[in-house]
Amino acid sequence: MITAMNISATKAICSWKYPEPYDVYNYVSFDEAVKNNSPLLKDENKDNYICFWDNETLSAYINIYKKDENVFLGIGLSPDLCSKGFGEAYLRQGIETAKSRYPKSEIWVEVRSWNKRAIKCYESCGFKEEYRKIIKDRFGNDAEFVFMRWEKK
Repeated sequence: MITAMNISATKAICSWKYPEPYDVYNYVSFDEAVKNNSPLLKDENKDNYICFWDNETLSAYINIYKKDENVFLGIGLSPDLCSKGFGEAYLRQGIETAKSRYPKSEIWVEVRSWNKRAIKCYESCGFKEEYRKIIKDRFGNDAEFVFMRWEKK
């Protein structure tokens, strides 16, 4: 089943716990997300997300957001499914959705430079590294990110 972002998906995302060094992708608790008015909970953002369900369990989500003239994709995969080859199928669905919603925009991803498994997934879906840049992560720390552009196939 595929849905937009909703309370059940947000609760699942907030419960996901990744091992080090991927724990930088852990989200705050659901109570903190509510308290901080998380983008996951905002009605105006819900359609930016594609949530993939296996029965009643959230498997993955894709965030599709416009930034200037480009479209960026973000993917979140259940920790139980990481490193098992599932990310590529979800990412391909995100690419197709982004292409249909924004046919004239380039599609980009940004990923921490040390996250080799994500970079490999992006490359297998047609993304190519364009540049690297040190930017502030969501914790306010300087981190190197790889910016990758999707090459139309």
